[in-house]
Amino acid sequence: MDARCMDANRITVTTALLSLIVATGLAADVEVELRPLAGDSVTGRLTSLSAKQVTVGVAGESRDFTTAKLMWIQGPGIAPADKATIWIDLVDGSKLAATAFATADGVARIGLAGHAPLQVPTRSIHTVRFWQQTPELAVSWREITSTQATSDMVVTRKTSVRTIEQGENEPRTVTEQALDQLEGTLLDVTDDSVRFEVDGEKVPIRREKLEGLVYYHPAKRQFSPPVCRLAEAGGSVWVLSDVSLDGGRIAATTTGSVRVEVPLTAVAKIDFSIGNVAFLSDLEADSGAGEGAFSLQPPAMSHKFGSVFQIRSRPPLGADGFRIAGKRYDNGLSLHSPARLVYRVPEGFRKFLATAGVDDSVVAPGRFDLVILGDGKELARHAILPDERRQAIPLDFDVSQIKRLTILLDPTDGQDIGDQLDLCEARFTK
Repeated sequence: MDARCMDANRITVTTALLSLIVATGLAADVEVELRPLAGDSVTGRLTSLSAKQVTVGVAGESRDFTTAKLMWIQGPGIAPADKATIWIDLVDGSKLAATAFATADGVARIGLAGHAPLQVPTRSIHTVRFWQQTPELAVSWREITSTQATSDMVVTRKTSVRTIEQGENEPRTVTEQALDQLEGTLLDVTDDSVRFEVDGEKVPIRREKLEGLVYYHPAKRQFSPPVCRLAEAGGSVWVLSDVSLDGGRIAATTTGSVRVEVPLTAVAKIDFSIGNVAFLSDLEADSGAGEGAFSLQPPAMSHKFGSVFQIRSRPPLGADGFRIAGKRYDNGLSLHSPARLVYRVPEGFRKFLATAGVDDSVVAPGRFDLVILGDGKELARHAILPDERRQAIPLDFDVSQIKRLTILLDPTDGQDIGDQLDLCEARFTK
């Protein structure tokens, strides 16, 4: 390594350490928001954290919360100045948004924005991607990285140009990109090149020519059970088996035994819902999760209304988020009547909780009923009326003895214009 590279590395490390020191100093008075499985959120200063318990200071008093009863902790989420240029997937499911990546002797040195450099054995790495991707290339990347490989791989991006004849019009030139892979053995990786052994020959490949790397792992590893998922404002997501508060930092261990320290100020969310919560937006309904049967479809109209009013796990069309009676929600389903959703209650889960209501973005709400059934028996019915004041409807049901939960939206006046409903933070809990 020449002097210029060494100087650049020292500058990068020094910048990361200074960012870490500044973030640690700022963390002393950081407030967080705790969201329990049931009940209102609590805002306070985080004073203690472990895999089993969280303590926050609220109005001069300490309040303890069991992590098994928490959905998540919302942190300050201050994004680092450096943006990710490399994306790394670990074998334990953690995803790293990195600024640097190099390996030597089976150990990777990873630069993370706002962190001191992290050292990770290459046996803990699944993939490394060097470029941002279009949706089409992302699909191809997932296909390649999920195949049952028998060795390491390098992935390249190929660009081709072809001409399309258009009859009497001028021919059109189209540029297309595709991914290709080559199997072999990954050796050391530097900032500029990747040493790769193929057919007994060791060759250096310029990193600028590579889309990414795929590490082969012959034996399937057993991982520790996860207790939470930590998301950083910089884009990294860590699947953790242990977590604690150490001054102004979160000290944690991934389920694959990778140790990491994250400045508290950089934490966007610590999600304890793993194993405790099953959101409907993450589950597949037994029936009714596609398009509804909408009565206003003109016979000659080829584009179905169902694709417009499709049940979706994102906000209603034209809305920038889920919002009911002025309150914003991070998670939800957008429904339109008539709709019927049937979910199997996950084994060991005892409660169903949600907040329902017409989204604030709907100008002219319709008239319909929201009906909840448990194994075919009606548990609740709420009439949604266009002339009523917008309000949130809390849903809270014991489903410990129920196998299937059904959610119905039934238009009561035969019309379905404006029959929109948000089902926010709909979830099964233990």
